[in-house]
Amino acid sequence: MTLKEALDSYQFDNVGQFNGIARSLGYQTEYKDRYFRFHKDGEETILHIDQIRAIAGSKPDNSLREQSKERVSGIFDKDRANDPAYAAELEQKGISIIRWENLKGQDKDGFTVIDHRHKVCYTGQSLYEYAHKNGNILDGKGTRLEKGILSDMMEINGKQGKLRFSENGISVFYRKETLTIPDKILGKKLSKKDKELLLAGEIVPLTVKKKDLMLQVDKDLNSVIVRSNQEIRIPEAIGQTSEYQGYKLTKADKYLLANGHTLENILMHSKEGYFIADVRLTDDKKGIQFTNIQSLTPSKAQELIKEMTPKLGSSTQRDIPNEERSTRDMEAELREAIEKKDFEKLQSLKEEGYRPSEEYIRGIAKEKGLDERQTASVYQVFGIATEMKNEQESIAQKLYEAALKNDFVTIQEIQSGGYRLRNDDLTHMRESGVQSNTLIAIQKIFGLKAQEKNMGDVRLANSAKPENAKDMVRPIASTINRAFNDL
Repeated sequence: MTLKEALDSYQFDNVGQFNGIARSLGYQTEYKDRYFRFHKDGEETILHIDQIRAIAGSKPDNSLREQSKERVSGIFDKDRANDPAYAAELEQKGISIIRWENLKGQDKDGFTVIDHRHKVCYTGQSLYEYAHKNGNILDGKGTRLEKGILSDMMEINGKQGKLRFSENGISVFYRKETLTIPDKILGKKLSKKDKELLLAGEIVPLTVKKKDLMLQVDKDLNSVIVRSNQEIRIPEAIGQTSEYQGYKLTKADKYLLANGHTLENILMHSKEGYFIADVRLTDDKKGIQFTNIQSLTPSKAQELIKEMTPKLGSSTQRDIPNEERSTRDMEAELREAIEKKDFEKLQSLKEEGYRPSEEYIRGIAKEKGLDERQTASVYQVFGIATEMKNEQESIAQKLYEAALKNDFVTIQEIQSGGYRLRNDDLTHMRESGVQSNTLIAIQKIFGLKAQEKNMGDVRLANSAKPENAKDMVRPIASTINRAFNDL
């Protein structure tokens, strides 16, 4: 190809890039009095600098440049960019790398890429920006990161680390010599319990600006990282269709799933109909898997929904509207009721889910002049035993309070400390208004079979399995992964 043909056919943005094209085609260049003299094998072309500038940028075709960058980023190895032998290899693939020494005082990205197949030029920096935006690490193998997933350990700028590709491009996480648990993550303060669970290898849920995040210590990086939704995919609801709102996961459910537990007998719906199944995360925590699948007739499903709705709708203050909760001072109501020895009011507060601690009641009773017998009566209203002063009972009280708040970090800590869950504890929590899903989660954390009434219990206690259930199980089982592929 002659230089005049290249002048007409190549896309370039400035005189320097055209000079690079000439060099890549084997031309020698001389410049004098604003004229370029290009010569090769007896051929000579003389061009005024203004002639070249008039053509530079006159034939923009961004689609061609994008196609070229996609091709080159699948070939280019940034770690070998300065190796003359590597430049010769790229020439065999129709790619020229023209280096500009100390271009604008920098030589990091001081080169031009010339793609002879697409007949386009662009800077090395624009190639890097394209790769960064599209998750290509420019390793010469065309490796592209999966969005949201941490890469394996690799050498990055002479250090060990991992990469993660997100909507903001590629982020680098270098290995730290010493593991340090930070006091805050994304502005959210970590409690002592959070830190201890992280050190123990647990996945710790954290809510920041109404978003559920999952924290974990990455042993390779020796640091705390935020697991992305692509790494731990826990949906808000499972088995949701236009016919059924699905099973909405509670905070307890999310905690259990993240830490490898199974949710049992969950009612769901798919294109094939209603079914019950056990649910857990896949081993890579990137999807949901189902076991013990049993199909249901629509009438049976509706019966279960009706049966379970009161339980699923319960809360620690279930009879108090949200607006009223935000304005009521239940502590003041408690103080007034204790002062007046209004045990009917105390019972009402207890039924509404209010749960004061033993220490708080004792302080108010002493302030209001109640004797030991009257104080014990207040304890009795709220289900607090007077012998609750030993260590085990103090731990039980801590467990009750954590259950009311859905504080699974504290619950896990109590279990790890060797506390044995008692039937009295479950009864006390149930009567105090602890959510049924939370009770099931607590029993799983303590390694006990759930005593709460679940879908499986309701199923067995009612009408027999429909005659065609056996035939329905197989088609549902065969389509389950497809039906929930995008969870």
